Amino acid sequence: MPSKTLPTWLQLLAILLIAWLLKTQVFNHRESSTPSSNWTPEQIHALAATVKAEEVVMYTTTECGYCHQAKAWLNQYGFAYTECNMSIDSRCESEFASYHANGTPFLVLNRQGREHRMHDGFDSDEFLAALSL
Repeated sequence: MPSKTLPTWLQLLAILLIAWLLKTQVFNHRESSTPSSNWTPEQIHALAATVKAEEVVMYTTTECGYCHQAKAWLNQYGFAYTECNMSIDSRCESEFASYHANGTPFLVLNRQGREHRMHDGFDSDEFLAALSL
């Protein structure tokens, strides 16, 4: 009678496929360390100098790796921002829920009377475009 288990190589292939799907589609992470747009580092630093911490609120959790990457990018270019860590502050969790957000990092930009919500994770191009409108 033949075995009903999959060969080991097929099991590994299935695990790799699931891991790839989770990373690329479920989490929909789009952060990039270098924007693909035509922004130079000097232009990014100049824009960062005009941003106040209260204009950028980033909802995070302590264990979120993508949150750490987004914070590193913002710090690299000198952006001021306010972090609202849901692992530490229940108020942050309530605010996050009020936005109907479903993943972290979740950023809310309030600049010059306009609000922009980054629902699909941190994307440097989207972030720069939203701040420069």
